[in-house]
Amino acid sequence: MRQLLDSVGDRRLPIVINSPGGDVLGALAAGRLIRERKLDVAVARTDFIGCEPRQADCTAEDGVYNGLTVDAGGGCGSACPIMLAGGVKRLVGPRAQLSVHSVGQEQKVKAYLEDMAIGPGLFTAIQLYSVERQLELDRMLKYGLITGHQSADELTGPGICRSEPRPENCREASGAKAQASTPVKS
Repeated sequence: MRQLLDSVGDRRLPIVINSPGGDVLGALAAGRLIRERKLDVAVARTDFIGCEPRQADCTAEDGVYNGLTVDAGGGCGSACPIMLAGGVKRLVGPRAQLSVHSVGQEQKVKAYLEDMAIGPGLFTAIQLYSVERQLELDRMLKYGLITGHQSADELTGPGICRSEPRPENCREASGAKAQASTPVKS
C-alpha cells in the first residue's frame, strides 16, 4: 500500500475498500498510513469500465483503469473496519455492509482506535462478538467509525469533479471534454 501511495505522490486520492478482512496487524499498519496521508476512505466495490485490471489481456489506457464505485455488494469485515478507522472522512453507504468480530491483539486495537478518536463502543462491539456481526449505519455513526451516512459517490461520483476546490481524483476523460473520476482501489 505504501508503494501505491508513493506512486501517486502528494495527491490525496480517496481509498475505496471492499474486503472480508484479514490480518489485524496489516489493518493497523494500513490504517495508520491512511491517517498519516490524511486520506478519505469509503466502503464500496468497483465496477470497471471495459476490462478489469486482473484480466491478462487487459491494458489500461494511459495506465488508468476507469471504474465506478458501487455501494451495493461492497463490504468490510473482520479487520477491515480497523483499516477504515484510519480515514479522515469515513463513509459506508446505505447499501454497503460492515461487520465486526473479535480479531485478537486487543491492546493494540484498543490503543489504535483511541489514537484514531473512535469511541469505545466500537472496541466493545469487536470484543463482544466471536462471529461476524453486521453493524447498522446508526451504530457506526454513534461509535464514530463513520463520519456520515453518505455513499462512496461522495468521494468518487461524477459530480465531485464539478465541486470547488476540484478534488485530486478528477481527470479529463480521453476523447471527450467530460470529467471522470478515477479512485484508487485497494
